[in-house]
Amino acid sequence: MPAWKVNGVVKGMAKSWRDQYPELNEKVEKVKVPFNRGIQWEGAEIYAYKDRPKSITEVLEKNIKDFPDKEAYIFHPSGTRMTWREMGLKVNSVAYSLRYKYDYKKGDRLAIITGGSPEYIYSFFGAIKLGGIAVPINLGLSAEGIATQVNKVRSKILVVSPYMWEKVKEIRDKLHHVEVIFVTGNQKVSENCVPFSDLLNNQIANVSEEVDEWDLCAISFTSGTTGSPKGTMTLHSNALACAQTIRDMVYGLSSEDVNICMPPLYHNTAVYCDIMPALLVGAKSVVMEAFSPLDAIKLIEKEKATFAVAAPIMLTFIMNHPEFKKHDCSSLTKLAFGGHASSESFINQLMKEFSLIAAVNAGSVSESTATGFGLPTEDAIRKITSCGLATACTEITVFDEEGNEITEPNQIGEVAYKGQQTNAGYWEDNEKTNETFRKDGYVLSGDWAKIDEEGYLWLLDRKKDMIVRGGQNVYCIGVENQLYLNDKVLRAAVVGVPDHLFAERVKAVIVLKPGQTSSPQEIREYCSKLVTYYEVPEYVVFAKELPANPAGKVLKQRLVDFWGELDEEDKVVEKFHHFMKSVPSKLLDRELIKIEETSLTPNQALEHLKNNTDFNEKIAELIKKDGIVGLLKPDEARFKKSLIAVDNKQ
Repeated sequence: MPAWKVNGVVKGMAKSWRDQYPELNEKVEKVKVPFNRGIQWEGAEIYAYKDRPKSITEVLEKNIKDFPDKEAYIFHPSGTRMTWREMGLKVNSVAYSLRYKYDYKKGDRLAIITGGSPEYIYSFFGAIKLGGIAVPINLGLSAEGIATQVNKVRSKILVVSPYMWEKVKEIRDKLHHVEVIFVTGNQKVSENCVPFSDLLNNQIANVSEEVDEWDLCAISFTSGTTGSPKGTMTLHSNALACAQTIRDMVYGLSSEDVNICMPPLYHNTAVYCDIMPALLVGAKSVVMEAFSPLDAIKLIEKEKATFAVAAPIMLTFIMNHPEFKKHDCSSLTKLAFGGHASSESFINQLMKEFSLIAAVNAGSVSESTATGFGLPTEDAIRKITSCGLATACTEITVFDEEGNEITEPNQIGEVAYKGQQTNAGYWEDNEKTNETFRKDGYVLSGDWAKIDEEGYLWLLDRKKDMIVRGGQNVYCIGVENQLYLNDKVLRAAVVGVPDHLFAERVKAVIVLKPGQTSSPQEIREYCSKLVTYYEVPEYVVFAKELPANPAGKVLKQRLVDFWGELDEEDKVVEKFHHFMKSVPSKLLDRELIKIEETSLTPNQALEHLKNNTDFNEKIAELIKKDGIVGLLKPDEARFKKSLIAVDNKQ
């Protein structure tokens, strides 16, 4: 559906935190988005916080004035500590040097390719102090991936750590718009770069640029697992909305709080949900260069951290670390987390170990910055696999394929978000922007979802990831959420495997928690009690870890033909044995396999492979060429509506 296709007035069917907590109504207002500022949904009316600052720089300057001698940042492992006054001087020095030595102007882009370090913070705030645009780059990208993103935004300046310089130097001649590269630290590692220290310690007057809430502050690349990533354009108002939202969702933050920032700083979660809320209230931030469970435990104890926003797996690693009980982490009382549904045991463990005031499962799409919804703490068990409610400055609804709002509860459509956190669009990509950002202010997520009779949002699946099994839609996220309720499961991914009869069958790839054991049949029996029969994974495979892109999103396509850990991938018989372990016993004598015009059961195919029959070479050749999936894949002509009539219980 084109984003410009808007059919009538949209009500916004999801319940809001404004409805749950009436005091939040007093904090927000409806504002009209200005025209001619490069915002795709100009002219739309949105909810926004009344007391929102004009810019990020305004908040920083206020902290420098109000809390000059209060600690602002602590960096681990360097141990660097600084007050708000010291931070302000460093940021101003960087901004002055960028403007007067390197002609960095409003609207110019500065790419940051470092871990959590002082230079990262100086660069981010220094660039936007001048009205520039910070571009965090994922450290896990290949050299070519870095070049693609840096060139896409035509970055003028790069800030790179010595470690990342080893990767960047391979592509230096391909970075066509980069004028200067700063390497963090004092050492000049190459004639092609400048020590970052050259930007610091300048005794100069304050430098700034006129900036308001509708100016861009950053470009964050989507972490899609297919195609070219898109650069979402983040406004100052978007970043500050995240800060105010987190403040309210954890039931209040103040300058006395201490944030521990565990996610990588190139991720929206770290910048907008950890760094920005702390900045908003003048709280201290403890920034980890890279996440380590034991380091996090020690830092929480040492710095008396009170709040954090982190991935559930980080918190799981912390609570289950053998050293955890030896340290006092009771100061941590306010948590937000997200990424997938939480199990009851996970929530109970959080409450037990941290004595939490707030434990909020929250999230959004990149195009809505970082937090468009959140499940209130009191609903954490009652609505355990729900995403919760729209945040105070967000409206949420679902649309059908024609762009009509779905107003009946529990009907499935594409979820969309509207509000102060909605980004301006994609950087120089009008086609994708028009497909995703509606003119009425809603941004389409690409996720199937429903809104229940109480107004709570339930995410079901990515539209492109949905499995169609014999005409029945299976939403992978829905099945994954149920798997996450199993106390033995650490991580889970559900994918569709091609099938001659049903077009696809459901497959689950599972990482068990340390010390846990299970079997495919146990997982199937567990799921059969929680989902409909056609959603129960028929193929179940256990893995040591799930393949993921640098932002942590699971690369599901790799899992379609993954059948377990193999010592020697080229051993056809061993691979087929692994496949058979994942198959229910009832299917071992079903004709799942087709080679040319001959249908075979898995048991028959194995006999051919073991006994060097006429079919042995054909089967082995197909497996080597296309994997096990090559034996299961149906002819395209067989995808017909008549399959819907097939007995789905087969």
